[in-house]
Amino acid sequence: MIHIERNRTDENGNDIKPSAEWFRKAAQATNIAIEEGENHKAKPDIYGSNEVRASLEKLFYEKCAYCESKISATHDWNVEHFRPKGRVAERSDHPGYYWLTYNWNNLYPACQHCNQRRKDKPQWGDLRYASTGGKMDQFPLEDEETRAMHPTKKIANEKNLLLDPCKDNTEKCFAFDITGDIHSLDNNGEATIEICHLKRRRLKTPRCDKINLIIRLLTLYNKLSANSDALTDLGQIIKMLLSNNCEFAGAVRYVNNNQEEFPI
Repeated sequence: MIHIERNRTDENGNDIKPSAEWFRKAAQATNIAIEEGENHKAKPDIYGSNEVRASLEKLFYEKCAYCESKISATHDWNVEHFRPKGRVAERSDHPGYYWLTYNWNNLYPACQHCNQRRKDKPQWGDLRYASTGGKMDQFPLEDEETRAMHPTKKIANEKNLLLDPCKDNTEKCFAFDITGDIHSLDNNGEATIEICHLKRRRLKTPRCDKINLIIRLLTLYNKLSANSDALTDLGQIIKMLLSNNCEFAGAVRYVNNNQEEFPI
């Protein structure tokens, strides 16, 4: 998981967000949701409209907001509500954050494995069913007393354990090893790994591949002569792997910033 600037523009200077017309419809739907309260039936044609999905894909570099796997090429994905819209797993008496159903800042792109409850299925060499995980309606807080139970209570007072990619300094919360496994560095990292099932095996394998690639490139980079043209070219490749566009950029950056932990 890496930090994403929510209010950024594209290469042509256009704001990456839905149109003014969509925000008008979202505001109307929000007023209805607040009026209907917990009985409100969410309208996916608004919060999950084509322009919302296109905006989220572009804003998050066509990656899942949580695990950083690519979502646009071969995998379907969900428009995920950071604060759950219909119910909260940790509070049976919570109606869900229905008043945030159409709030642009509460919408994220999430792969189905991070967002839905899925089993870690058997794979070659390991035919066990491993752990089951996925965010669903989970949204734990450090202190339940601060939870907003209705629209008049400020969500700013909540101290969420699940990391927010658009607000939190996410990269300080995780470490990675040469096998591609992810480790928590604080309570927020631990909660996020658990909630989004970030230790699942089919996520660990491609992370391992990317980590080993950057290790090989950094090793070669450190061996090349300072005046070598190849050094400049290799530096550009490494820079590309460190960029927001890169799949599993968080893991790659960790290796680059902690080279002493790896065989480089």
